[in-house]
Amino acid sequence: MIKINTDRILRFITRPLEVVILRYIFIFMFAAPLAMYLMWFFSPKHELEIVLVNKSVTDDSNMEQHSLNWILKHERIVNHSQDFYRPDSDYYGFYPRLGGDFTVRDFRSYDSLAINDLVKNSDMLYLTDSYGVYTHDYGSDLDKPNRLLYGGFNRSDLHVLKEFRAQKKLILSEFSLFTPPTMRSMRDSLQSILGVEWSDWTGRYFLSLDSTAHDELPPWVINLYHKKYGPHWPFTDSGIVLVRWDDIVILEYGTHLLEEAPIIRTQVVDANHYDLPPSIQYPFWFDIVSSPDRDNQIVSVYHLEVNERGDSLLSAHNIPNLFPAVLKESSGEFPFYYFAGDFADNPVNTSTAKFKGIERFHKFFYNKNDVEDRRQFFWKYYRPLISTILMDEVSRLNH
Repeated sequence: MIKINTDRILRFITRPLEVVILRYIFIFMFAAPLAMYLMWFFSPKHELEIVLVNKSVTDDSNMEQHSLNWILKHERIVNHSQDFYRPDSDYYGFYPRLGGDFTVRDFRSYDSLAINDLVKNSDMLYLTDSYGVYTHDYGSDLDKPNRLLYGGFNRSDLHVLKEFRAQKKLILSEFSLFTPPTMRSMRDSLQSILGVEWSDWTGRYFLSLDSTAHDELPPWVINLYHKKYGPHWPFTDSGIVLVRWDDIVILEYGTHLLEEAPIIRTQVVDANHYDLPPSIQYPFWFDIVSSPDRDNQIVSVYHLEVNERGDSLLSAHNIPNLFPAVLKESSGEFPFYYFAGDFADNPVNTSTAKFKGIERFHKFFYNKNDVEDRRQFFWKYYRPLISTILMDEVSRLNH
C-alpha cells in the first residue's frame, strides 16, 4: 500500500502561488516608487517667486527650511528662472561657514528703488525665523556669556514687508517675528501693520520636566523657575513651559493638564479647505497672540486643556487657554498669514519629496505614539496647510 505524504503534496501545490505572490510583491516594491517618481517628474511646474527670510540657520542642515523646501519640491514650485529652490542658498539671512565663520545676506544694502524692484519681481514673502543666531547656538565661546551674532527684525526688513503689503502680495510669517532680539519699536510697527499683538508669552511642550532626565529642557528654564519660586523643583512628568521675560509658568500633565501638549483645533470650513485634521497635538515652540483687527480671521486655535488647578494658574497670570494658532487676512486686500508657532522647523526626510502621492503613506514616516515627533505635525498639518496656501496663490496669479 502506497503511503501518501499529504504535507509534501500541499507544499508542492502552494509553492507556485507563493512564488507568484512574492513576485508581485517584489514588482510592486520597485514599480510603485518608480511610477510615483515618474508621475512627479512629468507633472507641470508651477512658477512662484518667493522671498524667503531665515535668520536662524546654525549649520548646513538648515532644518528650518527642510519642510518648506520639501513642499516646494513636491508641488514642483519653481522660481521665475524655472529652477527648484535650494535650501542652502535661496534665502535671506544667516549663512554659516566652516571654521566658525559666517556671512549674511539681507536687505540692509538695498535702497528704496532696489526694494521696490525686488518686490515687483516677486510673488510672495515668507518670514520663517527672525530669532537669529547666538554664539552658543553656533557652538562658539561656550564658556562666555551668550552673545547675538545676527538676528532680529530690522528697519530694512520692515521696509520690504511694507512694500510687499503696498503691492498687495502674499505675506507668510511665523513664530519669533515679534520676540527679542527684535527691538520694541520694530515690534510695535509690525503689530500695527499686521494687526497682530503678541502677549509677551511664549511656550513649549516638553516630554519630561524632570530636571535630571531630559536633555531638551533648557537650564535657563530651571534657573528662571528657581529665581522666581525658590530652590524646589516639583515637576517630573511631561508638560508645558510658559515664559514671559522674567516670569514663568509650568503646567504639568496630571497636575494641571488634562492633555499633555497644546492641541491645535480647526473649524470645519477651514479644515476642509486646507485639508487639516479637526485637532492635532503641537509639541514645539509657540507664542500667545491676539488680533484686534477685524480683517484677521482665525483659521486654527491652540487649546491648553487644563483642569481646575491649571485654570486657576493661568488665570492668575492672565493667560488664556484658547488663543490663535493661525491667523489670515480675510478681506483679500492684503493677503497675509501668521503662524503662531515654529511651524517650519520639522525633521522631514527631503528624499521623499519627489514621489507623487507619497502623502497617502504618511503614517509610515512618523511615530504616532510619540508626542515629540514633529514629523506627524508636518505630514498632517504643516504640509497640507502650506501646500494649499501656495497652490491657491499659484492659481490666483495664473488667472
